[in-house]
Amino acid sequence: MMNKPRGCITARRDFADRSTVYDHVPTHFPSLPHVGRLDYTTEGLLLFTDDGRLAQALLNPGFKGLADPEEVAPLEKVYRVKVRDRLDPEDPRLARLALPFRYRSGYVTRPARVRFVEHRTRASWLEVVIAEGRHRQVRMLCARSGLDVLKLRRIAVGPLRLGDLKLRWCRPLEESEVATLYAAALPAD
Repeated sequence: MMNKPRGCITARRDFADRSTVYDHVPTHFPSLPHVGRLDYTTEGLLLFTDDGRLAQALLNPGFKGLADPEEVAPLEKVYRVKVRDRLDPEDPRLARLALPFRYRSGYVTRPARVRFVEHRTRASWLEVVIAEGRHRQVRMLCARSGLDVLKLRRIAVGPLRLGDLKLRWCRPLEESEVATLYAAALPAD
């Protein structure tokens, strides 16, 4: 796992010569494919694995190794979002933030869960939990709700938490963390 910094893309290389997440992976770590993406300005938890089946199960709610994928809830992704303005915990924009979002393609997301975390001088921290990871979903939810995102950080994927891993740092997963991910993503195995 890596605590991805903002200002790099989630790709092996970039044709615009921008920094990539692989520029931050220490050379003594194995070269593994990334699982999903975080956009250029988003930081936080990013996973790497060479287990394609696990990667698919983490990314796609319908891929659980079960005949009926509805039997298992999708893995939630938890984000901390710093937005401009001192919001009140009862601000109506927070309720709007939780509503499903309709993409141009017609796809409608599941509702998000939103929790007020804390105030800063001219900003507020929120926690947004989504059950899927559509392209720029949290940013689009915030824009629709009239909230200006100052910082976006993914802090959890399913049972796996970022914890106190420093920005730009990587670490191998513990065996217990891998087992927990398998149990959550591929319960039929």
